[in-house]
Amino acid sequence: MTRILLVDDEPDLLEAWSFALEHVGYEVERANGAQEALLAMQRRPSNLVITDLMMPGMNGEELSRALRQNPEWTHIPIVLHTSAHVDASAGTALWNAVLRKPARMDDFLATVARLSEGG
Repeated sequence: MTRILLVDDEPDLLEAWSFALEHVGYEVERANGAQEALLAMQRRPSNLVITDLMMPGMNGEELSRALRQNPEWTHIPIVLHTSAHVDASAGTALWNAVLRKPARMDDFLATVARLSEGG
């Protein structure tokens, strides 16, 4: 079963997206911020990380850099899910996909399916 780490500082968003992911068969771990996400990855790495960009403390870009710098995690796909304007091509080394909030559910799930299959 594909394990997804969902990172966002908005509890309602974590709840909604994790419900949707679990409903279609993914195992989901939630993190309320980047520091919590790194601890979750140390406990049990996920197969895919979905992170917000703008979070207090360490932001999503810093989290993505930390994940990419760890040789054990560098292969794990990362989806940036944000309402901030981001040049998707500028983050190609960090993110495998960028979804703008509010993402349509079918786009969100299709992106997760594509990346969790290694495509």
